[in-house]
Parts: sequence; C-alpha cells; structure tokens
Amino acid sequence: MKKYLIPIIGLLTIVIVLCTSVFRFDNRDSSVSYDKDITVDVDIDGEMLKVFYSKGNLVDEKLAYGNKYQKIITIENNTDKDLSYALAFNDVQLSDDKLTYTLSYSYDADVREQVFLDIVKNIGIRGSDNLAYNLVVAKKSKMSLCVTFMGNNEDAETMIKGVFEVKSNLSEKDIFRRDVLNIHSSLLGKINSLNGINEKGIFIVNINSMDSNVVKDFKGFILINANDYSDPLFYYYVSNEKFMLYNYNLKNSDFEKKYIKDIDVNLVNNLSFNGVCLDHSKRACGDFSNISYNALGGKNNFYKNSSVVINSVKDIANNLGNSVYVIDVKSDISNNTNVRGYVLINKSNGSPEYFLYLTNDIYMISGYNLTKLGDVNEDSKAIRAYSQSSFNLSSENKSKVCNFSGFSGCLDINNQLIV
Repeated sequence: MKKYLIPIIGLLTIVIVLCTSVFRFDNRDSSVSYDKDITVDVDIDGEMLKVFYSKGNLVDEKLAYGNKYQKIITIENNTDKDLSYALAFNDVQLSDDKLTYTLSYSYDADVREQVFLDIVKNIGIRGSDNLAYNLVVAKKSKMSLCVTFMGNNEDAETMIKGVFEVKSNLSEKDIFRRDVLNIHSSLLGKINSLNGINEKGIFIVNINSMDSNVVKDFKGFILINANDYSDPLFYYYVSNEKFMLYNYNLKNSDFEKKYIKDIDVNLVNNLSFNGVCLDHSKRACGDFSNISYNALGGKNNFYKNSSVVINSVKDIANNLGNSVYVIDVKSDISNNTNVRGYVLINKSNGSPEYFLYLTNDIYMISGYNLTKLGDVNEDSKAIRAYSQSSFNLSSENKSKVCNFSGFSGCLDINNQLIV
C-alpha cells in the first residue's frame, strides 16, 4: 500500500492546484482588462455613472516615433442632473518623457460616426496623473472620450503602461497642480522648438506671454537657471485666484500638492521681473522671449552627431593593433558633423575600450568610458554644457587625452607615438 501512497498524494496535489487555479480564474478581477470591453458603475457624489471602456481600461503598449494608440471611453448618465467627473491615468510606467496625449470628446450616439472635438492637445505625460477634470456629462445622455497617445522619441520605442479611471472630480488644488504641469509642459515644448537653451544665463518667462489657452487665469513668472543649460532649473512664481507657488523649484516635471500654498495677495501683487531675478542673481537676467532658434543647438543634435562619430570610430577599431590609440574625430575619420575632439581606444587586451572626449562647442562629453558605463543617450548626465577650460583640461590635444585617461605611450592612427 505504501508504494502507492506517494503517487496518490502527488495526484491529489495536482488536482488541488488545478481546482485552485480554476477558482482564481473564475473569480479574477473583472473590472480591469487589456483587451476586453469593461463596464463599471462609478459613484459621483451619490449619483451613478455607467462607464464603458472599449477594449479594456488597461494600457500596455510600445509606440515608435509618430505612432498613435487610442482608447475610447463612453460615459452614460441616466440621472436627472448634469454630473461632473475627472479622467485619471494611474499606475503609469513610461520608458521616456516624450510621450504626449490628446483628449477629445463626442456626444454622437453612433460610435461609427462619432466626430471628436479636442479638449486638450499634445500634452506631455510623465507619470500617474489626471488627464482631465471638470468634464461634464449632461443628464439623460451619453458622451464618449477618445484618448490618443503619440510616441515622439525618434531614437527608441516608448513603452507605456497604466490604467484609466473615471472618478469624482478633482479638488481645487488638484486643478491648480494640473494647470501648472500643463504650463510646464508647454514651456518645455517651446524650449524644444528652439533646439534648447544653448547659452549660459538666467532667463525669465512672463507667463502672460504664453498661450492663453494653457495659462488660463494664471499670472506670474518662471525663472530658468541655465548656467548649466544641459540641465536647467525651473523656479515657479505663479498664482491663480486661490493658490500660488512661490520660488518653487519644479523638478522632474512633477510636484506634490503639499507645495501649493494659499495665495498671499501682497506677495503676488509685488512680483516683478527684476524682483524675481534678484532672488537668484546679482546680475541682470535675460528675457526668455529673446532666445532665438539655434539650428546647431540642442542636446539631441549633439547626441545624434556624437553617435555618428562614435560608430565611425568603431568601424576602424578592428584595423588597429593591440595598443592604445587616440583618434582625432575631425582628421582621422570621415566626419561631416560639427563634433570635434578625440576618442581613445584601448586595445591593449585585444577587445576595444572607448573613452570619449567630444564637443560641438555647445555641449561636451569628457572622459566618459563608453565600454564600462554604457551608451550615452539624449538625457544622459554625461552630456554637459561646454566649458572651454574644462574641456581643454582633459582634451586640448592627443597627449592630454592619453594622460587624462590613465595611459602612457599612446599611438595615433598612423601608429606613431604621441608626445
């Protein structure tokens, strides 16, 4: 009998596991899905909205540059009064900060013939947030929302994950925060359209000069500290009728509601361009509106051109011996970019190891071990604002590149000793 005991126990274990799996499957959360239609009831201040998520409320997509992904959400109000609600996008995971969304609506009953009108357009999304607030569905009616995500990363696919939620409307502080983030997104878009800020200095934005549809009832200033324009700092002095941010450093394109203060009328009314400037600098500040487009500027341009140069250097590495070489990227390779400088190739152990010393006189990479630290991307801290003294300290000539990298007896591309 004992010899049958173990197989029987094993069989029982398998049956229990299978039954448990079936039970879990049958009782799984039916309120979320990636691809199946979902209908949920949402309590809005004691009144119920019926919300239909076409093909689910979860998102798990990869978007190449220029590609779009849409979700349709239909809200049905069977009550006798208009109801206000918000649309949230929760548990968000993003691979970059270049994704944008457009939110539009339609009251057309026939889904096949719906014509959607924009509520907001091409807004940056950088994490869990409310995509819209103060949305109103009229009594005894239906409205549909269309959320369109668009990939804007030219160099890689954008991964996006998250879950939509129709919920009670936002608090006034939620609305203030969302408006500030929209203002910031608009400002970053303007900076991007200029190919970035490419000169050192402190610049001030009067938000009244920005798009009135974005600024709404806000007033005030944004100070941009671009003394390191590869990583500018943004200080907000903005307010609406109830709340304010005063000398607040908005980092990573996001902030918590606890930093929003009740408005101090005297403080806000005495704000001025020069006063904001004096909080950060004894020197005069520049007017952001005077910054012009620079065709050669921008971290992205430098990153792309540097990538071209690096790949060209890698192409010749196999033809070099087992020594340490310093390559002049302007004279030793084919280079049609505006990037100059050097790449040190350490082949003393056979496999090439690359050290980067590159600049376009706007941005620079200096002393970066590409092999150990990995590829540089557009947002890498390795790309810094160009400083002639800092760059020359390590990269004034081939000899300095050799010594700064910790080597001696380096060769040039012609196998001549560098002295």
